[in-house]
Amino acid sequence: MVSECSYQVKSYKVKHNYDVKDFLESYRWLLQRAINEIWENIAWKEKIISGKRLIPIIPKSSEFKRNLRNSLLGDWNFCAHYVDSAIKLIRF
Repeated sequence: MVSECSYQVKSYKVKHNYDVKDFLESYRWLLQRAINEIWENIAWKEKIISGKRLIPIIPKSSEFKRNLRNSLLGDWNFCAHYVDSAIKLIRF
């Protein structure tokens, strides 16, 4: 049976003179800083599962997230919601 609903998506090409290269490089740098900060705060727990395994415990407290956000905002020159999206992108 064919669905009677259909969607039409339109896209437009808009010319602009904005230099987005600086923004994209800054956002990549922001993501890397967030990953490094989280990596430095991972606690490792040894667990025996058919041999010894190290299990990473990623900090998920609201205090850690708040401190991470504040430290990332310190050097960020763009809107704060990009910092929030970078933190959510890491999915912790």
